[in-house]
Amino acid sequence: MSERWELIDHCADTGLRKWMNYEADGDQIQIAYDQDRAAQNVILDRNKSSQADGFDKRSDMWHAAHIPVGVMYEWLVKHGVNAWDPSHIDGVKRLLNDPEYRYLRVNHFIM
Repeated sequence: MSERWELIDHCADTGLRKWMNYEADGDQIQIAYDQDRAAQNVILDRNKSSQADGFDKRSDMWHAAHIPVGVMYEWLVKHGVNAWDPSHIDGVKRLLNDPEYRYLRVNHFIM
């Protein structure tokens, strides 16, 4: 059983890549996603810069995070949290408050 992954889609703006692997002997198709590390680093560097800027506590709304698409897929696979599903908002908040994902935050406050 050999694995031969073929790039079938790439978004230059987000760095998101979609790969396909077809296994003829098992008659299966596998799809995988990843995000270009350089694209993720742009987002994470911007987050770090925003954390240093602080925020206006008098505001009614605060920007909480920039989450790279690759991390959203990780959440879906590892934690079962779909960041695009409004009914998963509690899971998104839990993960954003988790120290493991602190680097996604643009400001320091608990959600």
